[in-house]
Amino acid sequence: MPPEVNVISFVLGFASLLLVVSLLVPMSKRVQVPFTVLLALAGIGLGFVQTAAGHAGGFGSALVNAIGALTIPAEAFLYVFLPPLLFAGGLTVDVRRLFDDIAPVLMLAIVAVLACMVAVGFSLHWVSGMDLVLCLIIGALVATTDTAAVLGIFRDIGAPSRLSVIVEGESLFNDAAAIALFVVLLAVFTGAGEPSFLSGTLEFVKGFVGGLLLGYVMALVAGFMISQWRGAAVTEITLSVAFTYLTFVLGQAYFEVSGIIAVVTAAMVFASNVRTRLSPGTWETLLVTWRQLEFWATSLIFVLASMLAPRMFSAMEWTDGLAIATVFVVALVARAGVLWGALPSLSWFGLSQPISHAYKLVLCWGSLRGAVTVALALLAATDISEGFEGGGFSPEARFIFVVGLGYVFATLFISAPTLRPLMKALKLDKLSAEERLVRDRVMSLSRSRVREGLVRVAETLGLREALAPAVPGHAAAGAGEAPLKRDDLVRAGLIVVANRETELGLEYLQRGLVGRTVAERLRADASRVLDGVRQTGQAGYLAAAIGGQKHGWQFRLALWLQRRLRVHWLLSEEVANRFELLLVKQLVLRELLVFCDGQLAELIGNNAALSVREAIEGRLAAASSAIETLDLQYPDFTKAMRSRYLERLAIGLEEAEYRGQVEQSLISDEVYESLEEDRTARRKAAEARPPLDLGLRLTEMLAKVPILAGLQETQIAELARALTPEMFPPGERIISAGERGDRMYFIASGLVEVRVGPEPVRLKAGDFVGEMALLTDRPRSADVVSAGYTNLLVLKRGDFDALLKAHPGLRDQITATARQRESDNRHMPG
Repeated sequence: MPPEVNVISFVLGFASLLLVVSLLVPMSKRVQVPFTVLLALAGIGLGFVQTAAGHAGGFGSALVNAIGALTIPAEAFLYVFLPPLLFAGGLTVDVRRLFDDIAPVLMLAIVAVLACMVAVGFSLHWVSGMDLVLCLIIGALVATTDTAAVLGIFRDIGAPSRLSVIVEGESLFNDAAAIALFVVLLAVFTGAGEPSFLSGTLEFVKGFVGGLLLGYVMALVAGFMISQWRGAAVTEITLSVAFTYLTFVLGQAYFEVSGIIAVVTAAMVFASNVRTRLSPGTWETLLVTWRQLEFWATSLIFVLASMLAPRMFSAMEWTDGLAIATVFVVALVARAGVLWGALPSLSWFGLSQPISHAYKLVLCWGSLRGAVTVALALLAATDISEGFEGGGFSPEARFIFVVGLGYVFATLFISAPTLRPLMKALKLDKLSAEERLVRDRVMSLSRSRVREGLVRVAETLGLREALAPAVPGHAAAGAGEAPLKRDDLVRAGLIVVANRETELGLEYLQRGLVGRTVAERLRADASRVLDGVRQTGQAGYLAAAIGGQKHGWQFRLALWLQRRLRVHWLLSEEVANRFELLLVKQLVLRELLVFCDGQLAELIGNNAALSVREAIEGRLAAASSAIETLDLQYPDFTKAMRSRYLERLAIGLEEAEYRGQVEQSLISDEVYESLEEDRTARRKAAEARPPLDLGLRLTEMLAKVPILAGLQETQIAELARALTPEMFPPGERIISAGERGDRMYFIASGLVEVRVGPEPVRLKAGDFVGEMALLTDRPRSADVVSAGYTNLLVLKRGDFDALLKAHPGLRDQITATARQRESDNRHMPG
């Protein structure tokens, strides 16, 4: 047969296959059956048709034979199809929200994988009598999950977002861990690896840790290259594809680490970090591209593997059916054991929010298997059959493929069709009262505005008389339902505001008003606020907002490095990011106030909108207070940061202006490129951080403390570097009477009340409290409570003692001053 005939046959088969799978997408929505189920049915059907067609003539037979002739090497499933499946899955994960539930996700992903592999492996070995390592390989490959089918059902029926995040995150880590175990076990079975538990464990750890490092580094390199060619969407998307395959190949074939772990890690870093470096609008296009690659990979794997089913299952014996049933039941039992046995321990130790029994039931029954399991079964069968004398699959390879593919079919034809009814029975498809309110009010307002617009158009066209019968009045949405209480209306309003905050963060990034790091933190804070209001309403909203104001571990690490090792650049970066974040938050919150007074008031009413406004104003006050603290600690630095932020703001607005002029053909591409070169140079200069200086205001405040009056300027400056910032919301206790103190506090901004005597004493910015704790070990004499959003600078006794040790003779001088202070001010807490 001439070579061109093979090419024609391949093109004909490939195009026909794409046509078939593309028709299955709308059919899946119409019949409400998961797409992967239809793919499996289509593959089985094509396999039967190919067998029946035989050598008959005609175009139909040639078409079927062309599809059947699409043979893909086993390594292609690993190196061609697996990377897009893994990377596309990682791109859609909200990494910040994932880390809120990281404990249960890792429990399900790692512990559940190990439990499934061990339980299935030993059970299958006992039932079938096959080699234990072979059975453990099957246990590892069936531990992977298919999120596409499950999340498709979740989207259709409106499942809770937390459930979707857990399932999506679990699948990501689950696949990585299961495939890494699969590769190690397969190497042991085929003789390519050492058959010892210790060597296998070390190999797994090496592959896992090495994959994490490789994926992280490759994602950072990709992000750097993308930032250099920012503005060319085609280049940015192509780089993401190229780096995905390079990461997988380098890890799997050259560095001997897990390419699977590397790709998953790279995808998560890309989604959380690199996405903010893309050109405006590119992220959506990139997601569509990867969704397309994932669709092709899933479709080809499923159909091509399913086409083998009629031939492989034709010689199936009852023992094979027993093995498949064993895997199905044991995998369910192992997963249930983790969900109801091990998972509750996380909430007992405070590592995770409790997960309801309804969620657990869905997580257990909804653990469908898909393309990854099929690809691994094909890969294992091919590797094990290499060199088999009879050709085709060896008995061990046939056993792996039949059991693996049979188990996938069992989950698709038993679990998938019953998952939707199960979730409806558990009432996980119902909108909350607040969500129904928002839906109904939006619908009502939209219909009202549409009618007003139609009336204007009808009057313009002289069709006013014909309008009334054509557009009958709509009954009020939600009529007949019990009215919501005011607290429910406020909760609904806060949910709308939190969603709007997320949108504003993305808008600011696309308009170039914020940098990538600040944009990511802004989005994460908005996500936490949304979770908070969904969990406990207004109290959760404010708690999450205040939590977002507190300094994270990065800031504390930077502060420690600056104090102990005189490393300034990291603290400069953190202070700059925090300052810019607070400035942007002020802008966002002010926009939310306008939104609250307008559109939100129409949705929930003026009274409820007033409570929402008060919550936003509280957050705005907290952000302003935090900015005042930074101004006090780093006055010159924050002044320079304001100027540079305004400059970056102008440069970002310039980019949008230049793009608009190009699109309207007001300037040529050459002029635009010249303008962009100048703008890019100015942007880089504006992004440089100014030198960090503690300034004079802080040292002046320290010099006011009577017990520190004898210190020299250099000693006061040394103490200033030891201060650590803390924020206290209204009503929170700072000092409790009777406790042993080990620190004093300087009020950077806000108010505190010293509750001693009939009338509390109020202290304001510039005052201090608790200084006697640095010298004595006596109990505190009064309660000190925050009277607003208060930012304090804390001086700990350990840092103070370190200064005294470095400067002998100061202790006597300071002690004498303190005794005089104590006699003059008995009412102050010590």
